[in-house]
Amino acid sequence: MKNKKLDICKLIKVGAAELNRNIRKYKDQIIVIKYGGSAMVDLELSRSFSKDIELLINCGLKPIIVHGGGPQINELLDALKIKHKFLKGMRVTDQKTFKIVEMVLSGSINKNISLNLSKRGISAIGLSGFDSGLILSKKLIFKEKNKFIDIGCVGKPYKLNKKLLLKLLSLEIVPVIAPLGFNRSGKKFNINADLTAGFIAHQLNARRLLMLTDVAGVKDKNNKLITELKLKEVKKLISANVIRGGMIPKVNTCIETVRKGVRASVIIDGRVKNALLKELLSDEGIGTLFRE
Repeated sequence: MKNKKLDICKLIKVGAAELNRNIRKYKDQIIVIKYGGSAMVDLELSRSFSKDIELLINCGLKPIIVHGGGPQINELLDALKIKHKFLKGMRVTDQKTFKIVEMVLSGSINKNISLNLSKRGISAIGLSGFDSGLILSKKLIFKEKNKFIDIGCVGKPYKLNKKLLLKLLSLEIVPVIAPLGFNRSGKKFNINADLTAGFIAHQLNARRLLMLTDVAGVKDKNNKLITELKLKEVKKLISANVIRGGMIPKVNTCIETVRKGVRASVIIDGRVKNALLKELLSDEGIGTLFRE
């Protein structure tokens, strides 16, 4: 382990005292990671991610990975000439679209992540929300101007098979989760990956929720990274249009997760090599941290 720690110190440019202090803080703690964007599709970044997970496990952390797959789904829908659109960050998902979503998420993406981790000697298992009743969900319906908007087979999680995930973690197995769920009658749902990661984090009382994105974090009106935000400050930034567009649902997930008991949520730039190590095992961190 001593050599591993030296490797981490070199990778993220920290001293041994700083590293050991942060390892003690997170040892035996659950960390939920939303994995998507360039970190997942770029080959070099994908390798860096797998190495980060290996080193975090060696330091005694307990990671759970929840992955997205938007670009890959869009690519296949386009190839099949199936039109697709989003509403408030959620994919409008009819039955034809759902078949593609299910195939891509629980098929190629999920198993490739597990394979990449396994190649590093990590015990990892790919799951979807269907396996062992992992994620029970209900239909998500938007309401605008007193009108309900049906966006198809899109769900919102409400019950988690915590016993299964805790058992896997106790056996030092990394769960890799595709964001799909179902209701008690067997109806399947596509669930937003950010929403799924936040749900799992608060259900398991995780120490951290890390959201890997293709942006550095939340930036102020002068385009400077905001390293930490209190929940009460966020609404002002949304009203001022500083936080806008696709960042709003991610920020809202971070806020909701903290309100439900997770100590902090962080939006970090997945395009940065060793992003997970830099955020968790250095004092400085690299993203925007949300706390009460």
